[in-house]
Formats: sequence, structure tokens, C-alpha cells
Amino acid sequence: MPGPDRVRMSSRSLLDLISSAYSVRNIRVSGPVWMSDQEFDIEAKVPEGTPKQDLNGMLQSLLEERFGLKAHRNSQIRQGFALVVGKDGSKLKPTPAQSPSKQEVLAQQAQILKEALEANRAGGTLVSGSMTTEHLAFRLEQLVGAPVVDETGLSGEYSVTINTANDSVFGGVEKLGLKLQPGKVNIDMVVVDQVSKMPTAN
Repeated sequence: MPGPDRVRMSSRSLLDLISSAYSVRNIRVSGPVWMSDQEFDIEAKVPEGTPKQDLNGMLQSLLEERFGLKAHRNSQIRQGFALVVGKDGSKLKPTPAQSPSKQEVLAQQAQILKEALEANRAGGTLVSGSMTTEHLAFRLEQLVGAPVVDETGLSGEYSVTINTANDSVFGGVEKLGLKLQPGKVNIDMVVVDQVSKMPTAN
């Protein structure tokens, strides 16, 4: 968001836009193969102070209006990974219950950015922060390129760091006392029933 009342998305394929609108990874969108062929720029004005969680619904409405998008969700069995607790138990550290100060948040963000840049220079990717295991599974999908379903049974938020410049994705997960177990998993999919290649005019 370049401003409190504007949203800008640059060089995004239709597949990217649909996955953003429905808050899923691209691998969970089923539709025409050409959806990733062409990129679009979107800039829109929104009511100032609009919560970020409401923007996805607005993007869905925009895609329905301009691209004639019709889609639905369903469950499918796909080859992927189940995120489970390892045989020796979870090593995840719960995030402190008390809210960190503004200075602590800024320091944490600066440290994460520093580690991310270092990981990128070393040819790796960083997953870091306070998150649920469900959110961790969501992040891992991008790294392994396949669906990941949280089956840990753990609740709450945990401090997580996986640096693929130092470890493989699987090795980083094992250091957390977890495991990516390959097999058939039941996942939520977004199925595109209808969509146009080009948007209607403004």
C-alpha cells in the first residue's frame, strides 16, 4: 500500500492475483494454464483506514467485475506434505504472552531483514518470526513447491527461524522438532470456473 488510501500491485499474473484474492499459494489454484502467461498492474483507491484483511475481498470483487472471474472452493486429495511433530517432540519456543514494546518490534524487524538479506546473498531463503504452525505450513508451501498441511496439533504462536542458506528446508524443519512427511494430503483448492484473458475497460 503506497498510501493510506491506495493499493498498488505491479507485474502480477492473473494466477498471482487470484491466489492473492483468495489467500492461497498459486499451487492451490486450479484453472486455465494461460493464467500465468501475462502480467498486469493494478492501482486502486480504497477507503482510508481499510483493514488489510478486507482488501482480499475487494480484489475478488475487482476480478469478478473486470475479468468475469467465477470460482469456488473445494477439497481435493493431492500429493504433498503433512507438517507433523518429530519423534523426539517439538522444539518450538512459544512467543512470550506479553506484547513487545515498539522498540523491541523494530529491533526484531531489523534483525529479520538483516538475516533475510544475508540468506538471499548466500542463495537461500529465510522464514522467520512469530507464527502459528498453520502459518508455518503456509510459508513452507512456497519453499517445497507442493501443498503442506499442518497436522502438528499444536496451538499458539511460536518463534520460528529457518534459513535455507544454512540448512535444507527439511533440515531446518527438523531443527524445530517437526517433520515434513510426504504423502497424500487433503487440501482446500480454489477452482476457476470462468475467467477472461483480458480485463474490461475502465
